[in-house]
Formats: sequence, structure tokens, C-alpha cells
Amino acid sequence: MAVDRKARTVLRNALVSYMTGAIRTFAFEDQYSPCQDSLDESVRLIARQVWYMHDELIDHPISVTSVGWEALRRTIAFLGTDLDITAQLDGAAWPFQDETEWHANECLVNELGLPDYDPEVHGRPANPWWNRIPSGIGFLILAALLAAVFIVIALS
Repeated sequence: MAVDRKARTVLRNALVSYMTGAIRTFAFEDQYSPCQDSLDESVRLIARQVWYMHDELIDHPISVTSVGWEALRRTIAFLGTDLDITAQLDGAAWPFQDETEWHANECLVNELGLPDYDPEVHGRPANPWWNRIPSGIGFLILAALLAAVFIVIALS
């Protein structure tokens, strides 16, 4: 299959910038989205997978689990190779074929100096606190505030 070195580099750099906190969701998507049209099937598959890891409506820093962080580390290393994805998506070493292939290429990500996973930095919820309030409670709070405003106006 065709290896699109330019697209792999663009996608790799976008992931590194996102993971180091240099960019947030909107910039990340702007940087990697042209890769979705690459002739490199591995690049297209990775671009589809990273699309699922962010919210298109809220500009937020990276928000992944430690397992997701490790998958992104493997992905960055993979993008530094000329390999094609042949592994199943749910494989433990994905996008590499197996652990041996992953460990043989791990140096490609280690040399970038990515920070270690920190749940307080890299695992914070992407949604603001007000988006996590159940709708019923939110409506009650809004109704109470409106009632308080009307009472204050009526008593004035």
C-alpha cells in the first residue's frame, strides 16, 4: 500500500501537540483533518479513530484515560514507520501487529519527550461542569432563579 509520509508527519505532529497541551481540540482537528483524505489507508484509519476522542462542540485540552494515552503513544510511534495497519482495532498493541513490533518501534515515541500520563492533566472531563448537571435539576435551578427574580421585581 502507499505510504503517505507527509500525512503521517502531519498527523503525528498534531497528536504530539495535542498530547503536550500545545493545542486544544479545535486546532487539533484543523491540523489532522486533511489527513482523512490521504491515499495511505493506515493514515485514514488512524484519523477516523482520533476523531472519536474529542468533542467537536467544545474546545478542550486532551481528555483520555491512561489506556487511551498509551494507545496514542503507540499511534505516534506507528506514524513514524512505513508499516501498514494489519492488526485488529481492539488488539493490545494496535496499530502495531503485536507487542514485539510495538517495542521494536517504541523509541520513535520515546525520543519526542511526551509527558507521562497524569489523570489531573490528561484525563479531566472535556465537558464543562454545567453540561454534567442532569436536565431535570438544571430546569429546577433555572425555574427557582426565575421565580426569585419575579419575586424581587414584584416586591420592589
